[in-house]
Amino acid sequence: MKFNIKLSGLLLLSLLTVCAGCKKILEEQPRATIDPAYFKTPEGLEGGVAGIYSSFRGHWGTQIFTQLFNGGTDEMIRGGAADVQHNFTYSLLMKSNTNDYSGFWNSLYIDINTANGVLQFGPEAGMDETKKAQLLAQAKFLRAFCYFQLLTTYGDVPLHLTFNTNVSSADSRAPIAEVYDAIISDLKDAAASLPDQPAAGLGKPAFKATALYLLAKTYLWRGWSTAAKGSDFTDAFNTAKSIIDNKSAYGLDLWPVFAQGFLEGNEYGRETLMVIDHTKDLKFGENSQTGTGASNLKENKSNFFFRPNYPTVNANYPATGGAYVCVRDVQNGRPWQRIRPNMRYVLNVAFANRATDSRYNGTFQTIWLSNSVAASVKGTTGATTPRGTLVNGVDTAIWMADRIVTPAERAAFKGIIFEPDYLPGATVPYTSLLYPSLRKWDDSTRADMNDYSDRPYILFRFSEVYLIAAEAALKGGGTLQQAADMLNVLRIRAARIPGQTDDQYAAAIAAQTITAADVTLDFILDERTRELYGECNRWYDLSRTKTLVARVQKYNDEAAANVVAEHMLRPIPQQQIDLVTEGPAFPQNPWYSN
Repeated sequence: MKFNIKLSGLLLLSLLTVCAGCKKILEEQPRATIDPAYFKTPEGLEGGVAGIYSSFRGHWGTQIFTQLFNGGTDEMIRGGAADVQHNFTYSLLMKSNTNDYSGFWNSLYIDINTANGVLQFGPEAGMDETKKAQLLAQAKFLRAFCYFQLLTTYGDVPLHLTFNTNVSSADSRAPIAEVYDAIISDLKDAAASLPDQPAAGLGKPAFKATALYLLAKTYLWRGWSTAAKGSDFTDAFNTAKSIIDNKSAYGLDLWPVFAQGFLEGNEYGRETLMVIDHTKDLKFGENSQTGTGASNLKENKSNFFFRPNYPTVNANYPATGGAYVCVRDVQNGRPWQRIRPNMRYVLNVAFANRATDSRYNGTFQTIWLSNSVAASVKGTTGATTPRGTLVNGVDTAIWMADRIVTPAERAAFKGIIFEPDYLPGATVPYTSLLYPSLRKWDDSTRADMNDYSDRPYILFRFSEVYLIAAEAALKGGGTLQQAADMLNVLRIRAARIPGQTDDQYAAAIAAQTITAADVTLDFILDERTRELYGECNRWYDLSRTKTLVARVQKYNDEAAANVVAEHMLRPIPQQQIDLVTEGPAFPQNPWYSN
């Protein structure tokens, strides 16, 4: 939501957030408390909602969060410069680093208390009734959103639905069924009041379809859980299908080509259900000065984390010597090498069909053009390799091949060819520093090559509604044919590859179309990778479907030996446990207890 209000540190902190991890927030805004009367003003309602949206910048697209919720799955493994390596491998260090998750926990409970204040006192605000109703609906959605994130991350959590004005040293975890009920109630209320389409000029805050999307996903999660109700999968399917059936009313549709969903400028487009806004504004965007290295913890650096160290490839690679064939630039990005694709799964399973499915090429950058020496001038001379002199902006300097190339291909190629490291016979294999790069979050508009991205971070996409419906149908909320029909919408979209002839497109559609007999849980999980790779969904998907252990052991060599079922929950931050000094001790999740 594009509100130029910085409120995340202004609101009263409850027990759950009075801790060392909140020090930065307290320093940002010295007001330790706020009178509930503030929420009875138009400024209080608008500022409260804006503050919650603003706080999300501190998570999605940030460095540690991105690694915590993408690592340790079948999709991704450690890059050569990974930070929280214990989270990728499920090593015992996870037990002593539970406060890795404290910022997420603390921030969400601040947001919940803010939403409680808006909902408890906001109805008394003297303002336009229609606008007030919309702000209250936003608060309902946002409270549900926060509890959904907490529940799916930690399991049963404290449930607080009133504004807290007193610090307490007692707290407890509510039964998971009660938390689900609260989320569903808020989302139903929000969906009933939010507009069919976002209000003009506000980016893309929650609207009716956003609330219905999260409602469908909540039903799906509950259906898999110990709190399941018999109608959950049916409710998930019907809710998702209602969004699809009414997509025109909600201004939603799939882009004709998969990659269009992540083109710069399309972030608020037809396929987006929710974004986390960013801006170049240094005050309201909480950003670093351009050219200073992107040091603010709330900046969107998703354009950095998945980038390989392409500027270190010299002309004689893998031998030493010679000029670098590429130099770091804005277009190719800053190579932080935090996370790399687990190519044994990505290439061999999820994206095995690359001939008729555009999503591999739409997801990964696999070639880097020569840009060394006078890089700004196309056609100038670049580095000289043993096979010839590269031409800047014309010749491919680095090719991350998806197969073993022939000796003749290698001899005829002036640049450096890498091959999948899991394939026998790889002459120049991928490494932990050099691999295909996730391209969804690239940002070519930055002023300096080391700058953060000010692109809105796409959080929810319409394409996932089809995946939710398919999974719900598989689990009994519909038929297998209905599941196949939902998946085929995405698969046929993926068959569109730029430059195809009509005959090629028809052949691709035929190859992509599946039948009911093809639908299994593993197939749907693979389809989720093809559609959603790199969008901070994967650990959650494997946790929800109880497949984390099986799939990590099958595909992820660096984590297979350590992963256990208890890793389907993340640890309660030790800060939270230590703060509960009255009444029963606050319990840690199993496995993480010392």
